[in-house]
Amino acid sequence: MKFTLIIPCGGIGSRIGAEIPKQYLKIQNKTILNWTLSRFESIESIIQLLIPADDDFIVEIEESIPANFRDKYKITPHGKTRFNSIYNSIEHIDSKSDFVIIHDAVRPFVTSGLITKLMEAVPKYKGVVPYLNPTDTIKAIDRDKKETYIYETIDREMLASVQTPQIFDKRLFVDAYEYSNKNRFKGTDDSSILEYSNFLPKLILGETQNLKITTKIDVEIANLLLK
Repeated sequence: MKFTLIIPCGGIGSRIGAEIPKQYLKIQNKTILNWTLSRFESIESIIQLLIPADDDFIVEIEESIPANFRDKYKITPHGKTRFNSIYNSIEHIDSKSDFVIIHDAVRPFVTSGLITKLMEAVPKYKGVVPYLNPTDTIKAIDRDKKETYIYETIDREMLASVQTPQIFDKRLFVDAYEYSNKNRFKGTDDSSILEYSNFLPKLILGETQNLKITTKIDVEIANLLLK
C-alpha cells in the first residue's frame, strides 16, 4: 500500500492573533508544522507529501520539512477555503498512491499508534476517521429567539467529535471532491465531502492527546507538552 499525505497550510490563525499563521509559530525552536510532519516522517509507505500553502511562506515551509520528506514534498496552491486548497492538490497526487491521508498542520500530538491503526483499517473500510465522544453536555440553541436560549439537550452518545488524520481510498477521495466541486458543496472537513457523495466513512476511536492548536491557550499547552 502506498499513501499520499496532504497537510493543508492555508489557514491564517486569526484566533491566535499572531503575525504569521499558527502552523509556522515556533515551539521549542521548531515550527508547529515541523512537529506535525515529524509524526509521519518514519512511515515508509508514505511516498508523497503535498502542502497546499501560500507562496509568502515558502521559507517557513522549507525549514519545516523533516529530512525523510525532502525528496517527497511539493507545495501546491492554496485556495480561499480549506476545500479549495485540497481540491487544488488533487491533480498532484502521485498515480502510484492507493490512499490519501489528510491531517491538520496544527495537530502535532498525533501518535504513531493512531496513525498505524487508521492505515491498517482503511483497506477494509475505504475511508476512516478518528473520533471522540464529547465529554461536555451538549445543548441545541433555539435560533428563533432574539436571545440565546436552550432548545434541547442532545444525547452525547449520539455525537462524535472528529479529528485528523482522515484516510481515504484515492479514487473515492478524488471522485468525491470532483462531485462536491461540481455541486459547489464545500463541507467542513474531508469526511463531510465523502458523506455528500453518499459514502459514509468508518469512525475509529481517536486519542484525547490529539489536540488541535487553535487558541493562545493551546499554544501554551503545546509549549508544556513538547518540552
